[in-house]
Amino acid sequence: MRQSKVIKLFYIIIVLFGFIVANATDKNRDIIIQNTENIKIISQSIAKNYFYINQGIQISSAKRGLKRDIVNMDKSIKAIQKVAKAKNIKNLIEFALFSSEELKDILAQPYSTENGGLILDYTESLLESSDNMLKHSIPKDIDKETKMLLMVVDMKYLLARAAKYYIAFSAGFTDDVNVAQANIAVDEFGVSLKKVEEYKYPKSISKRVIRKLTRYWPSSQSFYRGIKKSELPTIIFISTKHMERSINKLIVYHQKQINKYK
Repeated sequence: MRQSKVIKLFYIIIVLFGFIVANATDKNRDIIIQNTENIKIISQSIAKNYFYINQGIQISSAKRGLKRDIVNMDKSIKAIQKVAKAKNIKNLIEFALFSSEELKDILAQPYSTENGGLILDYTESLLESSDNMLKHSIPKDIDKETKMLLMVVDMKYLLARAAKYYIAFSAGFTDDVNVAQANIAVDEFGVSLKKVEEYKYPKSISKRVIRKLTRYWPSSQSFYRGIKKSELPTIIFISTKHMERSINKLIVYHQKQINKYK
């Protein structure tokens, strides 16, 4: 009888240990996903703010944004370093750290066309690192609500990317590949916005947030697509900020929905 109780107790301990380990693993994975998404957005925002500052447009706001980008980039990299266990994630975050350090060195130097090109290169390296970490971290069986959250977060990245290439074109980086990348970001944002429109949000969100996005987007996308003219950099900057604020509200909503079931 006593032996039976010991076996049962041992079994309970094993089950509890497995539950604790699984929870810790899930929590670490969530930390990696959240912070790689942050890095992905920041990689584009750094370049966008850098070129706005050096083109003399929206300088004060862009400087504040760039300072915030650097702080958040460092925080996100450190957060991933603390929990990363898989070798591929460790390697990718080390490369992201290298790219971030190179970026900070260039940002401390006077503006030049060469440095502008390096900013574009290193922010793309940062993006590639974060993209790969996401691919290795997002489980295949994620639920609908998490998919929506990831898509909405990605919309912020797409806006920053389109704005980055717009102002970079104005700074003289007129490569056809850059123009194509800006248009791809605009196309993908439009696809995601349709999915957002189809999602059944409560009236408080659909009336205030969704309507604002759908009202802004038709004119905004035509501005982004006018990259070769580069006549509206201030409107692009302000329009991007307005839409990011609306998207932030959607992010908060989906995070709350997910937390209900945890």
